Amino acid sequence: MNESNKKIILLGTAPIPKALLIMGLPTMIGMMVNAFYNLVDAYFVGGLGTSQMGAISIAFPLGQVVVGLGLLFGNGAASYISRLLGHNDKEKAGKVTSTALYSSVLVGAAVIIVVIIFLNPVLRLLGATESIMPYATTYASIYVISSIFNVFNVTMNNIVTSEGAAKNTMCAMLAGAALNIVLDPVFIYTLDMGVAGAAFATAISQMFSTLIYIHYILSKKSIFSFSIKECCFSKEIMSEILKIGIPTLIFQLLTSLAITLTNMEAGKYGDSVIASMGSVTRIVSLGG
Repeated sequence: MNESNKKIILLGTAPIPKALLIMGLPTMIGMMVNAFYNLVDAYFVGGLGTSQMGAISIAFPLGQVVVGLGLLFGNGAASYISRLLGHNDKEKAGKVTSTALYSSVLVGAAVIIVVIIFLNPVLRLLGATESIMPYATTYASIYVISSIFNVFNVTMNNIVTSEGAAKNTMCAMLAGAALNIVLDPVFIYTLDMGVAGAAFATAISQMFSTLIYIHYILSKKSIFSFSIKECCFSKEIMSEILKIGIPTLIFQLLTSLAITLTNMEAGKYGDSVIASMGSVTRIVSLGG
């Protein structure tokens, strides 16, 4: 029995507890490691100083918005894809997959371009103080541009999991997290790049995870072809994606808003309070 048939059997006929364990456990491990490397990232940047730590705390809500864009299409499509595969409708599932992936990248790129054009006003809106602003601009300019890889990764995380290959998702997340942990001290301290080093370490790590997913696609391990020719923006497909994806995006936007409001209030008491709240936010994310 080939790998594709095993995945379809898992989604269509396997007992629910078994399917939840096989698909849920690797995903949970990957997400926990991903949250942990955000904490480690803050640890290394925190050694540079209060304003530098405050800079990545200010940029953190932008990351949540980026994740939300990936979840809008990835999480939105995942539920529909799993149901279609459960009914053995691989053709329509393939159309949903391609539509979700290319839509997320295009929308993500458009949002990133807008943010980069208005980066300084956006950072001030997010609560950057005068002393934090130079570091926030340096970090965010690199971090936001490279976020296109994260949009792709988050979308693929959900799609790959939906086809019953959660172990591949876990491996991609683990690999990116491990690489980021290694690169952070090298770029920040050894190469003396400061907050720019932290941003480049994150960018390279996200790119590495993207390459793992591209290899997964090109090696034909996936059930789907991810062809742009299969994109279909029909009312049925888009409504199925958006009715799950929009609530998820709203949740991420509200999370970003909550963090932003906290940073704005914290800024009244100095950079150290913004920096400390950034650390707390990352600790809390471990349980999310």
